[in-house]
Parts: sequence; C-alpha cells; structure tokens
Amino acid sequence: MWQFTGLSCLHILLINPVVWSVFVLKICKPVALLMMLTASAYTLANERAIIVFDGSGSMWGQIDGKPKHEIAQQALRNMLETVPDTMELGLMAYGHREKGSCTDIEMLVPPGQANKTAVLQAVQNMKFLGKTPLSAAVQQAANALRYTEDKATVILITDGEETCQADPCALGTELKQSGVDFTTHVVGFGLTRQQGEQVACLAHNTGGQYFEASNAAHLSKAMNAALAAVHTAPVANVAPPAPLPTPSLPSATVSGPEVARAGTVIEVTWSGPNDSGDYITIVTPDAKDSEYGVYQRTASGEVLRLQAPDALGAHEIRYVQNKDRKVLARQTIELMSVEATVSGPESIGAGGTIEVQWTGPDSPGDYITVVEAGAPDKEYNHYARTSARNPVSLLVPDGLGNYEIRYVLNSSKRVLASQPLTITPVLARLELMNTAVPGGKVTVAWTGPDNKSDYVTVVPKGAPANKYLDYARTSSGSPLVLKMPAEVGEYELRYVLDSSKRVLASLPVTLAETAGSITAPASVAAGSVIEVTWSGPGNRQDFIEVVPMDATPDTAPLAATRVSQGSPLSVHAPAIPGVYQVRYMMRDTKEVLTSTQVEVKPNP
Repeated sequence: MWQFTGLSCLHILLINPVVWSVFVLKICKPVALLMMLTASAYTLANERAIIVFDGSGSMWGQIDGKPKHEIAQQALRNMLETVPDTMELGLMAYGHREKGSCTDIEMLVPPGQANKTAVLQAVQNMKFLGKTPLSAAVQQAANALRYTEDKATVILITDGEETCQADPCALGTELKQSGVDFTTHVVGFGLTRQQGEQVACLAHNTGGQYFEASNAAHLSKAMNAALAAVHTAPVANVAPPAPLPTPSLPSATVSGPEVARAGTVIEVTWSGPNDSGDYITIVTPDAKDSEYGVYQRTASGEVLRLQAPDALGAHEIRYVQNKDRKVLARQTIELMSVEATVSGPESIGAGGTIEVQWTGPDSPGDYITVVEAGAPDKEYNHYARTSARNPVSLLVPDGLGNYEIRYVLNSSKRVLASQPLTITPVLARLELMNTAVPGGKVTVAWTGPDNKSDYVTVVPKGAPANKYLDYARTSSGSPLVLKMPAEVGEYELRYVLDSSKRVLASLPVTLAETAGSITAPASVAAGSVIEVTWSGPGNRQDFIEVVPMDATPDTAPLAATRVSQGSPLSVHAPAIPGVYQVRYMMRDTKEVLTSTQVEVKPNP
C-alpha cells in the first residue's frame, strides 16, 4: 500500500492538478483535510478588526428599564467569548470624554492578539456623554488598520445617527473605493427606520452588513452575527478556490419585479438552502458568479429589500451560495431611468433657511442640499434626507452668488434634479437702549435676517468670531435683554449668523465703575412722601428704596419706586419714626450705588 505524506500529496497536485486531483483527494483525503483546516486557522489568525463603540449621551436611554450602554456592554462581553486569541482586535470609542464635541474620538485598545480582556475592561470604564461623530470614528479606525494596504474590517456599534454633519453613505463609498479589501459591519441598537437607513448604507456601500437590534436579546445576536460576518463576507471580483466536486447544487428561487427604477429599493422573495453567508444581490447579466453589488444575507428574512444599482438596462437578481460562490437562482430585471424635481425660492439671504418641495425615488439616504453652481455631484453642505418629510427645511451656506438646490441619489451621488438659487447679502444693526454697567442688564434692539439660531451676544473687545458670553436668540424678538460681565473693561455687542458664526454687526460697550447721586430732605413726617432727586444708570430694574439703617443689599425695602419714574420721584416714608436709609438699588446686581439718611419724625 502506497504511503503519502502531506508534502508528497501537495507535490502531486502541483505537478498536474487536473490529472491527479481526483486521485489525490481519494488517497490523500486525511492529509488534504488537515491542510484545509490549517489554512482555515491561518486565515482566521490574520483577521484584523476594530470595534467602534458608541459613547454618546443617548446611550443612557433605557430599553425594558435598563440603560442601553449596560445592555451593549453585556452583549459585547458575550461576543468576546467567541473571539479567538489569534484574531487581531482593537477598540475605538467616541463621545465618551466630553459633551458637544465632534472630535471626541479615541483608540482605547490598539489592534492586537489576545486583546479580549483589555477591550472588555475599556468598555466597562467608558463614560457616555457626547455627540455621535460615527463617520469620523470609522475613518480613523480604517486608517489605523492601514485599509489602503491590507484587508481590514470595522464593526460599528451605535444607538444613533451621525450628529456631526458628515455623510456616512459617502464615507462608505469612499472607503470601499480606496481600500484594498475594506468592510464595515454596523450594529444599530434601538434605531428608528430613518436612523437605520443612514447607518445601513455605511455598511452596504463597503460590502458589509447592517444588523438591527431592538432589545438585549436581539443585540447579542446582532453583535455575534457581525463578528461572524468578518469571516464570511464575499470578496468582489476575486475568483474563490474551486469547491470540491458535488453531485448537484441545492435548488433555490428568487422573485422580484421585472421592471424597476434605477437606484430604488425593491422587495425580493426567495427560497433556498439559507446556508451561512448566502445572499441575494443585483448585478449585470455578464457578471461573474463571484461578483456582487448591494446585497442582503438570506438570514435577514424571507422578504428582502435591496437597492437597485444606479444603472440602466438588463440586470439579474441572484441567489448566491456563499461557501462556493455559486449562483443557485437568477431572475432578469430591467432598470429604467429615475426622475426627480426640486422646487424652492429663487433667492435667499446668506445663512437662511429655505423650504424645498421635491419629487423623486426617496431611496435610502437620498438627500436635498445646496451647493455652488457647477460643483461636482459628490459635494454637499447642509442637507436634509428625503425620508424626513416633504417639503424639507434646509439651511443654505453663508456665501454669495450662484448656487443650486439639488436632489441627490445617495447610492451613486448622482444629481437627479437641480434648481438655481441666488444667495444675497444680509445686514444687521444693534442699538443699546440703556446704560450698561458691570453685572447689569441691558436692553438691545436689533434688525437682521433672523435666520435659524442667530443670536446677539456680548464679548470682550476683539474676541474671536465664535466667542460668546451671555446671549439671546433673535427668535425671541427685538429688543433682547443681555446680562453684562461683572468686570469693567471694553466689550462688544454682536449680531452673529449662527450657521457660520460670522459677525454681521457689532456695537462697542464700555463697562466702567458705576457712579450716582441721591438727594432727599433731612427729615419728613411719618407716613408722608419723600421727594428724591437722583442720578445713575437708570436700568429698568433699578429702584429708589427706603430701608432700615442696618440693612444689607439683600434686605427687603420698606418702600420702593422704580427709577423709570424719572427724577425727581416720590417714595413713601415709614409710619414708625426713626432714622432710615434712602438708597439707589441696582436690583440685577444687588448693588447699592449710593444712599442718604432721612429722619422720620412723629406726626404733630
């Protein structure tokens, strides 16, 4: 009986793989199996992934009476139990150190083997405070994995959509195009349909999967599925290893519309083996079995929603068996042109808000934006998803000249419709209506564009444009009331365009030591009227008061009259004889500006 070692079996295959393949598989089957297992272990050992974990403040929200961050931490603990020590794993977090920051992103555990304990400990020590810069975090994770040089995978775990004016869908397309073999899988925890669409396209545009979870049990399953997907994602345009001969392929069917609009979402029903990693995809009829476009795993359900390519002509819906990249079923679908319209104003002041009516496919992630006329299709400023409502409200740039309102098909960033928009200059003016004193309040009248969130503020003279102290939104109307700083010095009142933090108008204000005078009779009869002459800042909340001689600034007055009554004014004398203070009281700052004594004598 011939004896074959692993080396001799491999040698036979290398010399003549066509003639000897059946022979080697029969004779060397145990050795071949061992070689395949070794190769599989080697592949697993070289898997490299970073988990991007949501540390935003919304993770304090509760599901079934338990904070979401606690549910997510436990689900991650369960997932890590299945991670082999040979896998290179890292952890990145965002929103975990400070509130309101779009740059709060940190690599907590660099990628490395046997990192499970470090990852779990880092997540347990996280705080949940800030915003959701998920796009920037995924980009940084990709860079850390050297995604332009090596195969790399990012697993994003988030309970919210992007809140830092980035486009996750555009990022997914960019990473896929520039990466060697880059994939993002996304686990969405407790998301609305609209939020899910935004982060799902980040996964789909990189060839990854989106896993939705609404409670603790679903989250554990979703995170385990995301980890499993790291090892089972299809590889585009790369011929897989030839499978072992099989008697026949499993049967399968796919059923979808025969005609659809390019870039729109269709529903596909299917039947088939539903083996691990099997998927439904849409490609051109001449595409190789290993090629795929946007896809959905059959494990996601019996009815799947797929976004058709932004292309015209004949295509195929395919059921693909993932383990050997074989097409088990196919159906022809004709993709027709898609149309859209946008209708908004012809002109608007810089930084203003417009209402835009639209028609179009309303595919996942489609959006309306305003950009400079002639800008490339992929450029955008502030945008509104068509899934939000119709019409959409949209903040225009703080610029001047010719712009365009655009409907953009998110899957390809193609502009389906546009309308010219002229952005015109905006002006503002400020007027101080009373004397400003340290710590006091002033009334400020203003005129200006009153764009969304515009505000009037006070700042030190020459402060940067984005600096502010006390402020009031222009939406509160004119005039506004601001509190002045307590320190003396040179300041400015400013009207600020919120969209760009550009100062439209400013007014200098000097805060100096306050001075004033008060004159009253030396004595009056009990219960009579004291005639008082005064000078001072004359703030609306200032009073002339009568108080006991030992009164403090917090002492309630026995009688008081607002200085808005003018000078001189009358204030009632106490009914009980004695010596009292008549004082000028600045109520906003609880400061006594000046005072005098008055003796109250008994009535004759």
